[in-house]
Amino acid sequence: MSHYSAPLLLFSLSCILLLYPRNSTSAKNLISNTKWNDNSGKHVLVIEKGINKNHTGEHLSVKQVTRGNVDWVLNDHVNDCDVDIKLDVISESIEVNRHFSDDEGVVLFAYKIGCISGLDPETVKYFAYKNGVKYSLRGEEHLIVENDSYGGETLPIPDYNLKSDKPLFNYILTKWKSISMTEIH
Repeated sequence: MSHYSAPLLLFSLSCILLLYPRNSTSAKNLISNTKWNDNSGKHVLVIEKGINKNHTGEHLSVKQVTRGNVDWVLNDHVNDCDVDIKLDVISESIEVNRHFSDDEGVVLFAYKIGCISGLDPETVKYFAYKNGVKYSLRGEEHLIVENDSYGGETLPIPDYNLKSDKPLFNYILTKWKSISMTEIH
C-alpha cells in the first residue's frame, strides 16, 4: 500500500488544476461546426456561446482549426449586465468563401452584442478571417418596428485590414444591410 505525503499530494493536485483549468462558463451551446477542405487542408469552424456561472454574462468563442491546430480564436463577451444581455450570432452570415484567396477558404461571420433595455439597437460586428488575418466591420443594428425604423443611421466602420482589401470590403458592405437589419412585427 502506497502512502503519499500531504505536500506531494497537494503539489500533484495543483499540477492537475493547472493542466485542466476550470472554464468560466457553465453552459456552452454549439452554434456552428462548419467543415471544409481547401489547399491548406481540412478545417473546422467552431462557434460556441456560453453563460457564466453566476448568470451575469455571456461569452462567444469562434475558432478555426486546421489539421488539429488552432489557427485563430476570437472571444467576445458581455459581463455584469443589469438589463438584457444580447449576444446573438447571425446564422445567415456564417460562410466560407473561396472567391477571395486562391481557393483558400475565407471565413465570414457576424453577431449582435450589447447590454440593452427594451427595443434598443445593438452593436453589430461582422468579421472575416483570410489567411489567419482578421478583418472587421462594426456598426449599429437597424431596427424596423411596423412603420418606424431607427438605429444604423451612421455608416459602419471598417478596420485598417478591411479598408485595404477592396474586394472583401465591397463584398461585406453588400451584405451589411441584410446582416444588420432586424424587423419586428
